[in-house]
Amino acid sequence: MKKIFLTLSIVLLTGLFAFAQGGSPELILFNGKIFTAESNQSTVEALAIRGERILAVGSDEEIKRLAGNKTRLIDLQGKTVIPGINHAHFHFTPFPEGIQLTFDSMEPTWAETVEAIKKAVKTAPKGKWIFGTIGYNALSEKTADRFALDQISPDNPISLGAFYGHGNIVNSKAMPLLKITDDAPDVLGGYFERVSNSQKINGRSWEYAQWRPSRVLADQASDEIAIAELKKMSDEAVRFGVTSMQVMSTLSIDRFAKLLVKANLPIRVRAIPFALTFESRRDLSEFQMLSKLNFPKSKVKASGIKWILDGTPFERGSATRRPYADMPSSEGKMNFPEAEISKMLKESLNFNQQILFHCSGDQCVASVFDAMEKIKIDWKQKRVRIEHGDGVIGDLIERGRKLGVIVVQNPTHLSFVEMLYSRYSPKMDFMQSHSLIDGGMHFALGSDGPMNPYLNIMFSSIHPSRPTEAITREQAVVAYTKVAAFAEFAEKDKGSLIRGKLADLSVLSQDVFTAPVPELPKTHSILTIIGGKISYDEKLLRTQ
Repeated sequence: MKKIFLTLSIVLLTGLFAFAQGGSPELILFNGKIFTAESNQSTVEALAIRGERILAVGSDEEIKRLAGNKTRLIDLQGKTVIPGINHAHFHFTPFPEGIQLTFDSMEPTWAETVEAIKKAVKTAPKGKWIFGTIGYNALSEKTADRFALDQISPDNPISLGAFYGHGNIVNSKAMPLLKITDDAPDVLGGYFERVSNSQKINGRSWEYAQWRPSRVLADQASDEIAIAELKKMSDEAVRFGVTSMQVMSTLSIDRFAKLLVKANLPIRVRAIPFALTFESRRDLSEFQMLSKLNFPKSKVKASGIKWILDGTPFERGSATRRPYADMPSSEGKMNFPEAEISKMLKESLNFNQQILFHCSGDQCVASVFDAMEKIKIDWKQKRVRIEHGDGVIGDLIERGRKLGVIVVQNPTHLSFVEMLYSRYSPKMDFMQSHSLIDGGMHFALGSDGPMNPYLNIMFSSIHPSRPTEAITREQAVVAYTKVAAFAEFAEKDKGSLIRGKLADLSVLSQDVFTAPVPELPKTHSILTIIGGKISYDEKLLRTQ
């Protein structure tokens, strides 16, 4: 009891000292369940905001004492407040004007894809792009190539991409528009499929061979289209209480960062370069630009170095230490050898940039750790990130902890139960969550898809693929806020609700810590505050 009294007294005295130093707060939120994300004081009733930062947190009585004549008081009416969600892994890809195919599921068959294209071609002017997002069912159909598409659409360029980002099919009309020649060479870390016994490309591409054409396509989107899409992304974010996003874009880092500044979004965005490769080397120009991309008066920052080291379990591209259960002849594939990974790590040190590795399989993770351990520095300070991290398992957890690695997991991936079990059973040891936290690893969350963070919190808390690896909702929120901030070296400014940090927070429509599991995805923000300013308000709370 004495300890609790002492803690509350310190909070009050700190707030009063701050009040004396700089005047009264502009805004006070009270009568709520405010989850601070700090383990020593997880929940408080009220907080005060002055300028863009939190002035004090504590009980209603303590915080209300700080109010001045001009202080606005908002009655939370018992609502739950959390730090602003920070999507630690998100993508942004604008498309030029064209027709987007629609399907009834994420996994249309090839026959369904063909019918959708035929329907689009009937109304599309000649030369107009047709885009489609398909899944492994369609991509695995070997007859799905440029020639099949040419028969349906000789006059309209077509690009079909996997919803999980690995695998693409284009027709002949699209190839010159994407700067793909008939006999283009493969690139480092990726390849084109070819007509049997020839060098002629058949329109199917994988890994880094698909991503340079993807940039060429994205570059065809006008600034107006891209900015409109960014604003749409931001509008959706604030409705969910997302206040920060760490985004990898198909656009060049220079254009992407400048578009973000021009868009003047209310949310904070970290733009992370997505580098490309040439025939025999990697393109480092993206990283050389970073030192010139400084926007001190904006909520935009550009930093980091990302490389994709393997594929995904969908196409059996994750590099694993044992064969796939449903294809014993395959263990996936690394996009780069360990020597190249070592170069990447050293480059990150030379550029003084955090490095992020897309790593799905356990062999991929092991290769990264092997390379790190051979470079004798204190890696903990560098905060190397493993994106996805499905294969951070068993012996790799302790190695990752010692290296200070951060795993950024995407809980929607946990929901593909049938696919995961077919790839990895009977020993389903991938996709660990609880074990990573229990093993002392830094564990953050990002969407990699749907904006809705409460969908991801639901999947984390039930873990459909491995229920024993489920984590608590509190752990999920901390991973989405405090650890996500740590994952971008921003923990001094955001990620928890304590004095001195940025006033980035969300008042939720329901209590995510107690709501029935099926109801979690229905959660949204009724009041989102970013830097002390209201960015979204459903006008449901009383103001004094």
